[in-house]
Amino acid sequence: MEISGRYGFHAPSEVVFNNLTDPDRAHRWLPSGVNMQRCGSDRVRLIAPLGVAECEVDAAAEDMRLTLRSLHAPRVQGTAYVTDDPAGGSEVHIVVSAEGVDLDPQSVREVLDETMSHLCSDVDDNFNTG
Repeated sequence: MEISGRYGFHAPSEVVFNNLTDPDRAHRWLPSGVNMQRCGSDRVRLIAPLGVAECEVDAAAEDMRLTLRSLHAPRVQGTAYVTDDPAGGSEVHIVVSAEGVDLDPQSVREVLDETMSHLCSDVDDNFNTG
């Protein structure tokens, strides 16, 4: 299964990428009921109502790409690419893929939409401050 989406932002791509990759801001954009604990420079633990997932984190600033990969079954991977928008804002391209698990595509889409809505609010708050 693979689900993708594009989400527009009214801030430069660098601002969006910085908010997306700042572990101290993650609680502001994660979906409701999901918490994150750092387990090292390239590992996090996501704690959600459905369970706990240990994930590898790969943040590539030069490509403005963030990838989270679950380390154990079920294998789930999410990648976000931040690109410039010609109008001066930016766009986040998300791809979520899963192996060995039967996920409801509509539920995954709703979680992505919620997450990007939270990120948009956080970016707007951060970008428009001071």
